[in-house]
Amino acid sequence: MKYFTKQWFEENQLSNYLFFLVTMVDWEEEKAYYREYGIDLEQERKMELQRDREKLLRFLPEEFHPFVLDGSIIAGSPNDNLRNLAKIWLEHFDALSNEKFERCAADFISAKSKLPKAVNDLFVDSFHDTIIQTIERNADHTCTIKLNLENTYHENDMLIITFTGVSEFTSTASVGNGSWWLYEEVSIVEGGFRLNVLFDSPLAEFTIVAKDVVIESKQ
Repeated sequence: MKYFTKQWFEENQLSNYLFFLVTMVDWEEEKAYYREYGIDLEQERKMELQRDREKLLRFLPEEFHPFVLDGSIIAGSPNDNLRNLAKIWLEHFDALSNEKFERCAADFISAKSKLPKAVNDLFVDSFHDTIIQTIERNADHTCTIKLNLENTYHENDMLIITFTGVSEFTSTASVGNGSWWLYEEVSIVEGGFRLNVLFDSPLAEFTIVAKDVVIESKQ
């Protein structure tokens, strides 16, 4: 099962609009804070709304659409109706997202006894915020991914993962140098394991099915 999809991530990013509405205390103080850094907050938010309007209309319930269309979803002092709608939607979305993470973790724990040891060792910690250096699919049914771990909690600065016995390799967009590893999920399939990864820059759902992995770490 894919827990972390492009749609979920886009909804997660757009939830910032609603979080801003719920947590805002003083609009003038917010604007003054950003102004110190040379940022016109009102103009920035207008540009963001213009960029994201279609996504907001696609992902948010119809109750929000009038506020998206008239621009009041970025108002400095939203009315109580909009603020309450935002609070309810955020609580619901956060609950669903937390459930995703919990179910994904539970699936990995239940699969551990059937996974190769190297795969278990590899995914003890998440690779969130890891930067891709290279992804190479080789002729001998292997795939090599070189990861930059400098901005993560992993001990090593660089990691080279070679997937062996690769039988499936798909991605919804071309990922490579400079792509960001967001979230991963590991599951058992016949003859091996499936790794689903959600990447950013570009946003892509990536899947690889393999029998095992070889791990090479570098400081």
